[in-house]
Amino acid sequence: MNLYEQYIKNKFDLSAFGIERGESRSDYFCTPKGAKIIGWTGVDGIHYCTIKALGEIVFAVEPMGDAGRHAFPVAKDFEDFLRLLMACGHEAYIEQAHAWSREHYEAFAKDNPISEEARALIDQLAEQFGLAPTDDPYNYLKDIYDSFDFSAVPYKKDYYEYVPKDDMPLPKEWNVYFSLDGKTGREKAGEEVALNKSFLWDGHSLSVPSFYVCSRGLVIDLFVEIDSEKAQAYLFRETFSEDSEDISEDAENPFTFDFRASVTVNGIELKQTRAKGNRWALGFEFYESESMRDILNHYELSLEKCYVWRRICFPWATKSKPNIKNFSLKLEQRPKSMLVNKFFVKGSGEQIKFEHPVTKSEHTLTVTEYLDDKLSGFHPVSDGYEHPAYCTKMAYTLEPDLTNTEFSVSDTRHSDPPKKTNIPAKEYDFVSSIAIIGGADGPTAVFLGVPQNSQNLHAACSALTFEPQNKVEWKITIRAKTVDDIETELI
Repeated sequence: MNLYEQYIKNKFDLSAFGIERGESRSDYFCTPKGAKIIGWTGVDGIHYCTIKALGEIVFAVEPMGDAGRHAFPVAKDFEDFLRLLMACGHEAYIEQAHAWSREHYEAFAKDNPISEEARALIDQLAEQFGLAPTDDPYNYLKDIYDSFDFSAVPYKKDYYEYVPKDDMPLPKEWNVYFSLDGKTGREKAGEEVALNKSFLWDGHSLSVPSFYVCSRGLVIDLFVEIDSEKAQAYLFRETFSEDSEDISEDAENPFTFDFRASVTVNGIELKQTRAKGNRWALGFEFYESESMRDILNHYELSLEKCYVWRRICFPWATKSKPNIKNFSLKLEQRPKSMLVNKFFVKGSGEQIKFEHPVTKSEHTLTVTEYLDDKLSGFHPVSDGYEHPAYCTKMAYTLEPDLTNTEFSVSDTRHSDPPKKTNIPAKEYDFVSSIAIIGGADGPTAVFLGVPQNSQNLHAACSALTFEPQNKVEWKITIRAKTVDDIETELI
């Protein structure tokens, strides 16, 4: 009688490790076909099982998990599963380790020492069955997860009512198409050419591990390595912070890496026509139809690091694909938004001085008009909702002047969202000389009838509110390139 059979016959239980027997069947949509339940955690429907079609492998099933990865392997067999539990002292490590860095894993272990009940069970398993704890459970759990082909899990038919097949992870077969979204018609997969080229740009390490020669053009995979400490801190704030208004600022987001790309093949420049991408940080996975884990594993890139990934395609400039003799990549940063200053003003004549973050030139904003107002000709009720109408308007000059694409002034707060009302909407003619850009979802800019020939006269409007703002905090944002273009030879 093997260990699993003895467990089934109640020779021992795993409740000290957080696993209860519970129901022997599962009605959860994500329990695989042919599953044999080992036990339940009692939290969020998480359970452990084997799958008839996949032999002795032990799986964790997580109903709150990612599409196509609701069931994932944690042990090669039941004996290894027991040895992992002995090493960890609780199933929570086993169920979550694949999404943790080693530092996170070790910190969790430090904060959650093995209980006395678990230690007694560990001693029992060692004495009764001669088992020893797994030497490095974290490495074991990461390896079995990262090397597994998730397309092999046989889910029940109704699983795809919850998870469309297009959202499932790609099978291990590796194909890259010029269309980027998979095979189109008779399109053939591109021929992969390994490069493994790395270079530095703007303080980041970039790499192009491969490019793909397709009938319609060329495709490259580009990775930008992001500072892990900054990335993890930002993602923690983005995920858990209740006050997220300033989190979206480009300057604070380490994953904001926006650029235009072109390549030169045999002396002929090719412009990018389309691209797709994702970001990666262990423990904060951003699910797309293509798994970032699979992509990183294909190129043997460390899952412990943080990346921005771009897959970019360039159509051939010739009628047929050329024989590539030389090949270079050029990157040009798109202007990025930078928060320069926040300020309060009371009326016309006041001045705000600030320094351009890139050119270091001194600029002066002079307020020429400042008033609280209510949008004229604006009917506040429509479709059962009342809309905010109060705002503060400001006209100003800027010396030296900057264009509206380079420079903007806006309210630091967001407009009040519309609210339901029982007030009936009335027929009205919408007549207003105010052109509004923006709305309830963000700061609003308004042009106050500024003459067309005004060289440096600008206008801004605060967020729209239901009650007048007593004091508006404005912010100055500048969009500019912060790094020179770069061109690097790949072949």
